[in-house]
Amino acid sequence: MKVIIYNRKSTKDKEDQQVLSIKGQRDENRKRAEREGHEIVAEYDEERSAKQPGRSSFNEVIALIEDGKAEAIVCWRLNRLARNPIDGGRIQWMLQQEIIKAIITSEKTYIPSDNVIQMSVEFGMATQFSLDLAKDVKRGMVQKVKQGWRPTTAPFGYLNDYGGIKGEKQIYKDLERFDKARECWDLLLTKAYTVKQIHEIALNKWGLTVRVGRKGTIKPIALNTLYNMFSSMFYYGEFEWDKQIWQGAHEPMITKDEFDRAQIILGDRGRPRSHQHENPYPGLIKCGECGRSIVFEVKEKIIKSENCSRIYYYFRCSRNCHKGSRLTEDEVNKQLNAFIEKVHIPQSFIDWGLNELKLSQSDKKKRRERELKNLNKEHSEIEKKIDTLIDMRLVNPNALTTETFDRKMQSLENDLKNCKQRIDDYGSATKTWRDELISSLIFLEKLCERYAVATCKERLIILHRIGQSLELKDKVVSLRLTQPFSTLATGKEHMASVISPLELNKTLDKPLNSVRKSILEKVIPEWSHLGDSNPGHTHYK
Repeated sequence: MKVIIYNRKSTKDKEDQQVLSIKGQRDENRKRAEREGHEIVAEYDEERSAKQPGRSSFNEVIALIEDGKAEAIVCWRLNRLARNPIDGGRIQWMLQQEIIKAIITSEKTYIPSDNVIQMSVEFGMATQFSLDLAKDVKRGMVQKVKQGWRPTTAPFGYLNDYGGIKGEKQIYKDLERFDKARECWDLLLTKAYTVKQIHEIALNKWGLTVRVGRKGTIKPIALNTLYNMFSSMFYYGEFEWDKQIWQGAHEPMITKDEFDRAQIILGDRGRPRSHQHENPYPGLIKCGECGRSIVFEVKEKIIKSENCSRIYYYFRCSRNCHKGSRLTEDEVNKQLNAFIEKVHIPQSFIDWGLNELKLSQSDKKKRRERELKNLNKEHSEIEKKIDTLIDMRLVNPNALTTETFDRKMQSLENDLKNCKQRIDDYGSATKTWRDELISSLIFLEKLCERYAVATCKERLIILHRIGQSLELKDKVVSLRLTQPFSTLATGKEHMASVISPLELNKTLDKPLNSVRKSILEKVIPEWSHLGDSNPGHTHYK
């Protein structure tokens, strides 16, 4: 007979994972056709699921047979032809009508005179298998989602647990990229960088890369990867699946508040608008009356007497709600400098504060060392249990059934993996307020000097770090300080109540070891009572 060889395997369907490869099917089908003396008129390979009708190669096979150019089909199994009732019914009808003379498989040959029930059962089993598998897969995904694990490829900064136990695979931090991805968020939140500028830094300065696919192919980070990251709720701990929002069990990279701020900053996908004169403080200052943004206005004035022009720079409300509230760039800079001076802390107090905080951290360090020691001990004990179980199996194979051995071994390996993950993640916990205060004190060192020589972007970063909001009203710029800078500024005011501002800067703005003990005894009590006088700041006491 004139036959068509049809080979199919879907790389995406789980039911096809154990099926012979396309090459394997091709070799088997050719041997069968040649052994029986058939003439091969065409051969088709198709890598597509048969769950749904509409396969192009399959339709071409049917068309050739209907045109009389072939009489039979050679395939590895009957389920290679169809896993849905439409294609299966079409094949059966053509066989019953003798349009198809035979369907030749590796198991048997189906001809028109055969009992149709057997073929119907086989096609029905293939269709039902697909339906049951789809339900099982969906059920497994729902269970995984309820546990807090997104059943898709982990986004940039995270990794899928491809080597984990089936049904228990999790999403972990990508230790090579997680911290740098967080730094990208930090740059965006300063409002000083566009997404494109962040991408240039990540690519050219940091050499940041991404992992692609299960094989983990390394590629340079793309601009679109950052856009996707900055707009994904996954990074603050939630994810969307099946049109619902779920709480993730993975470690968040940012807070929900930081994500919301990022969406406001991004606006039109973070793309900067072209200006001849750029606003030195874009998005930083709001109008104290209407809440709109303060814009940077450039005015050119012709001086006829001098036959020249002068350019003036103003800050005003974008809505022009108070025309008399315009401020020149020099006036704004002067007021902002005053805020920097307000949060500037004398060097001797920074030294004293860091020493006090480091002393309070000593007990915490010892406790953390004990915890790490216990984790390593737990890891060693699990390894010993695994060795003991293997030795028992080798010495006396009948002591445990294969099922019991596999179950115990799987449980121990899972415990070992979880323990190893806790050891790897140790020390990457969220910063405590002490860590935050230490970081802030270090940030304040020589702040006035750094701000005086800083670029516009560097000044933006400093102002966003110390201030929660800046408002312009009645020609006055007001800054609401964030914690712990608000508490530190209050502490400086307390010090000024017992020592003159001149003496404060002259005496204390130098290393701690050069300050007289009598001076310290006067100002330190003011810091000690700061938490009592400011109830909301007690945790910084």
